[in-house]
Amino acid sequence: MENVILVVHILACIGLIAVVLLQRSEGGALGMGGGGGGNGGLMSGRGAASALTRTTMILAGVFFLTSLVLTTLATRSQNSQQSLGESVIEQEAREEDSSRSLLPPDSSSDVAPTLPSTEPDAGSDTTLPADTPE
Repeated sequence: MENVILVVHILACIGLIAVVLLQRSEGGALGMGGGGGGNGGLMSGRGAASALTRTTMILAGVFFLTSLVLTTLATRSQNSQQSLGESVIEQEAREEDSSRSLLPPDSSSDVAPTLPSTEPDAGSDTTLPADTPE
């Protein structure tokens, strides 16, 4: 369903661009619609402008509608109806949990940390090498 709405959205975008470029510009900018004379008829100057204006409004409505629907679908699938406050609280809780695992253990425990001994081991040889003067 999301793909169908996305295709409709893209077609509305392309159509909206084309219709806006076809409209006759007051200042003569990008208006590509022909001026052409005559006071009557469906596609006279006034009739074409009216049809293009209506088409622009319809395509703009489709564009806004598909934008809202696509945004709603993306939001619902991403965080399953959570409010912004709830998602921020969950994110902070996850960050706090991950930072706790990186910290050293509490100093309130009864076990003292072990330090390396500065005394030589009983089994180690403490004699000086033969070539060293005493």
